Amino acid sequence: MHSSSGSTTMASWVVSTACIHHMTGNRSLISNLKPVNGRVVYMANGSPMQVGGCGDVITETLVLPDVWYVPGLEFNLVSAGQLRELDIGISFIENACCIKKYRDKSVVGKAHVSGGIYVVDFVKVPLNETNCLNAFEWYC
Repeated sequence: MHSSSGSTTMASWVVSTACIHHMTGNRSLISNLKPVNGRVVYMANGSPMQVGGCGDVITETLVLPDVWYVPGLEFNLVSAGQLRELDIGISFIENACCIKKYRDKSVVGKAHVSGGIYVVDFVKVPLNETNCLNAFEWYC
């Protein structure tokens, strides 16, 4: 990604509105890796990459269920669409974004803009979160 001058590194997680699933190329980040066979994702340039497995990522600043391990992927991606399926929304503001549960408006994550992308400061999605609410108004 970018260098250390206020920018991102390969260890950073990035919020993506185009990504269909949370993904990482770093196998050591994933707990409880389960094999996934025959699943392929396509990068922005159209190149296919095999999904090698699926599990949870649990670190000091990140808790994400159902993350795909994609060997060779050079980025760690948080999928806005996958968060939406859990009734978690993202509010993009000038130089940051706020990630909140629709139901109770509790903040579960934040990201800042660096080099034109939203770099995650923290995201903590409860494991085994269920999709049970349909709310439309929420603010950061």
